[in-house]
Amino acid sequence: ENQRTTARRAGLTDIVLRGMVLFPESVELHTAAFHTLVLLARPLGGKEGMLFHSAMVNASGIFNVGSSTGKNGIAVMLDSMRRFYRDEVLQAMSCWSMVNIALIPSQKSMLVKLGGISVAANAMMQHPYNAEVQFRALFALINLVIPSENLSEDSAEAIAMQEQLGDVNQTTEQEMLDENVGQIANLVVVAMKNFCSSEAILNRACLVLHNLSLNEDYHTTLLWTPNCYQMLGWCIGNYRHDRVLQQSAGGTLTRLQTTLANDEDLRLRFTASIRAQQQRSLDQARREAMFLQEQQQQREEQSMH
Repeated sequence: ENQRTTARRAGLTDIVLRGMVLFPESVELHTAAFHTLVLLARPLGGKEGMLFHSAMVNASGIFNVGSSTGKNGIAVMLDSMRRFYRDEVLQAMSCWSMVNIALIPSQKSMLVKLGGISVAANAMMQHPYNAEVQFRALFALINLVIPSENLSEDSAEAIAMQEQLGDVNQTTEQEMLDENVGQIANLVVVAMKNFCSSEAILNRACLVLHNLSLNEDYHTTLLWTPNCYQMLGWCIGNYRHDRVLQQSAGGTLTRLQTTLANDEDLRLRFTASIRAQQQRSLDQARREAMFLQEQQQQREEQSMH
């Protein structure tokens, strides 16, 4: 704890970010830098966190060295994640750093406005079978999908954000989330299916869906996301001792059921779609059974000859 406080006071955050800008092609350096940011961004409480915050959000002269425009720390991070999207170790570490950085509301707001949600979604899309990437990205999204309370326009943080973001600042967090909600819901459900034996991943996934369901406008999106409703019920039935999962998945289902109860047309269409999904699953199971049966018959015929 003392070492991290000293590191922040000594300006280590700026030094790490400067290294990322000066050596833009070194994936090893960027991965190590993200790991350092994970540790530096852990909350110390009080004003100590603001030492890290000022380096991440405020413009710093060091970024004029080796870059065409002055960049804040969050822009540097997201740029790195976009360029090294194929590297799963870097993606997992960078998503982890987003978890900690998003703990400060103004940093979280800047993360979202600069495209943090879509960058986390892209990490999940590029590495669907990497447990660490999925876990860290889901963890980051838990916080990112809840819009922050608006900062007072004359606060120092709001003024710094306006200077940094310019026209981008006019985009609200809600608008950024509206753009990505369908993709996020789908990626979360895909992760739940791919890692159905990982309680840690399912726990985080249910929290993301829970936070999305707090906005009634997203209920239709969640209902029409293939297997979302069913996976929530499956998690409740299979992970009875995980209280957080039970509460988040249960709360989401309750909200979705209330929406269905209040809209007959939506309820009828949703019921029909569930039946169609079940029929497709049955048809697929039958096809697989017939294929296996044919293979077995062919093997038996070959052994007879």
